[in-house]
Order: sequence, then structure tokens, then C-alpha cells
Amino acid sequence: MSYDPERQRRDNEYALANPQPGDYWQERFCPYFVVVDVKGTDFIVLSCLGGPHSFARKDEPCAKIEVDACHWAFDYGKEITVDREWMRKAVRYESIDGFAADVSNTEKTRRIVQEWREYKRQTMLKEIVRLEEEYERFTGWKYLKEGIK
Repeated sequence: MSYDPERQRRDNEYALANPQPGDYWQERFCPYFVVVDVKGTDFIVLSCLGGPHSFARKDEPCAKIEVDACHWAFDYGKEITVDREWMRKAVRYESIDGFAADVSNTEKTRRIVQEWREYKRQTMLKEIVRLEEEYERFTGWKYLKEGIK
């Protein structure tokens, strides 16, 4: 399939107006971010734009992990919540009309969403166990149970 710039522009416009989980924004194979969840007018993304080496986004975490010289992955624990304006500024040029990045939403990008959701589920389960143990110690229930045995 050949690259159709007009179709890509329409896809970009649509994705910016209607962000969906799995929307992956990149510029010539350089990742910008992937949308992993939509919460009303807020969007949870894994962004590769932030971090200490970023000029304008030093305070944002960078979710990109260098696996080796030719491969990278996302750190699912470095999500950020953004709004449409953040997304617009990230993917559109400031001085001219057009997009600095292009969007795609494929089986691979939707798999990133599934993997992130599984990571979140596992993280929540671990937190529930930790909180249950903390609650039992706080209320004394742990010591009561031990005394009953």
C-alpha cells in the first residue's frame, strides 16, 4: 500500500478530534505517544516526548525504554493524563498548518493497550493485597485472627 498524504491528513484530523485507545502518533518511526485509555475529555497516554532530555517537557515522564540499539518498548508505569490541547500541541506544527506526526491504529498498537490494561490490573491487585494487610494491622484484625488460631 502506498502512502496517501491526503488520506493520512484526514486520519490525523479524525484521530485528533476523536482520540481512541490504540491511536499511535509517530514521526518517521520516532514515537510521540500512544493513547491507552479515554476518560471523558481526558486521555491516558504513554508518551515518549518527556523526560530530562526534553526541551519543553522535562517534567513529564518518558515512557520509552531502550531495549537495545535497534529496539524500544513502553514503560507501562509511566502513563500521563492529558487533554486535547496537549495532544494538539504535540502533533501539529505551531507556525504552519499541518501535522508534525502521523497517527495509526493497528492490531499492534491495540495490543499495547491490552498489555497496558493487564499491567494496570496486576498493579491494582498488588495494591489491594498490600492495603488489605495494612488495614488488618491498622485495625488490629490481623492480631485478632492470629489469636483465634
